[in-house]
Amino acid sequence: MNDLLLEATDISKAFGGLKALSNVNVSQRRGELLGMIGPNGSGKSTFVNVISGTLKPDSGEILLDGANIARRPQHVVARAGIARTFQAVKIFDNLTVLENVLAGALGHSSMGTKEVDEAREALARVGLTADLEQRAGALGLYDRRRLEFASRLISRPKLLMLDEPVGGLNPEEIRAMIGLIQSLREECGIFIIEHTMKVITSLADRVVVLVNGKKLVDDSPQTVLRHREVIDIYLGTGDA
Repeated sequence: MNDLLLEATDISKAFGGLKALSNVNVSQRRGELLGMIGPNGSGKSTFVNVISGTLKPDSGEILLDGANIARRPQHVVARAGIARTFQAVKIFDNLTVLENVLAGALGHSSMGTKEVDEAREALARVGLTADLEQRAGALGLYDRRRLEFASRLISRPKLLMLDEPVGGLNPEEIRAMIGLIQSLREECGIFIIEHTMKVITSLADRVVVLVNGKKLVDDSPQTVLRHREVIDIYLGTGDA
């Protein structure tokens, strides 16, 4: 079996004359938690959008578990096994907690008692004990993030891509989120974009640094944090 879960080769994406990504190569092994950092505007979210099918790359190849998913529609990429969260939590405020998770299963299976049980299990998996009939819009930010996680996990993704999952959380919630993300490694591959270096150093086995749409370095967190250009360009900007 191929040891690589994700292989993104020579990924480029431009918006008009602006190159957001330029020949970026990123791979992720099975069981590995991969982090990505870089200053604002470096192309991190664009990379996640391209991998998850929200955007189509201008060039390059994307393999998930050996299958080519480049330029496939977003729903096809989702069925292939990629789920993602967003910097601004995306849930359905007017639906209940349970309905939000069931919505995450649409396109993957039919609805029934089995799916309701699986939705309850996904909520328990992320530790969300809120009233399942409560409107999701009434939840606080930390619970909203956990609900978003549960709505992705019900589809049993091969790779879960997290875009700044601790944004807006307090220190206690950040510690809890680190523990939750660490535990999810048992479920699927985890790819995480984060500005909070404590999260990256606590979780990531390996870190990719993007600067101006190009890969600067790809190594262990300890090595990356000692890299002179990373210190000068990223850590020295105050974005960490």
